[in-house]
Amino acid sequence: MVCDPTGDIGDGSQFHEEWIQSPIECLSKAVDLNPDFVVICFSRGSFKERKLLVELAAALKRNDHTKKSRVVALLQSRHRKLLEDLHDVGADFIKYVDDRLTLDNMSEILKILEPNDRLDKQLAIVCPFLHYSEIDSKIELTTCGAYLDRMILGGFRLHEICETENHLYCEYYMNPRLKR
Repeated sequence: MVCDPTGDIGDGSQFHEEWIQSPIECLSKAVDLNPDFVVICFSRGSFKERKLLVELAAALKRNDHTKKSRVVALLQSRHRKLLEDLHDVGADFIKYVDDRLTLDNMSEILKILEPNDRLDKQLAIVCPFLHYSEIDSKIELTTCGAYLDRMILGGFRLHEICETENHLYCEYYMNPRLKR
């Protein structure tokens, strides 16, 4: 079962009843069908939409009928705060997707889930000092908390250092400035 509210990540026409755009409808069908997997697609939509999808993951993991279903979050990019939120509500796996989903590659994604796709492993990859500040309903500013949020992150530093295990060797991570 796939919940993709925006349709930005995949082509729902291939999935018929298993492709759902409404989080409420997804929860309802998951309760009825008790699927092995519920895939939640997080696009680069609004923060309000992202919050609703995290709430869907929480509801799926709390519900007696669906708590054994594995929740897989599909993301288009790494985002520390979203990973933390999904971890807190009990989501099971994270996968990153670049291309639009099809029935074939969705099946492949679910077949090749591995321990490194678990949320705790994905959280360990991303620097814990990343902070996010909303600019408007869809754009946020990423800053380095180890540098007292005085450094705005983007481009190479964000994607090749802060959002990877390379952050372990970052001078700011190794020697964070702390507020006194």
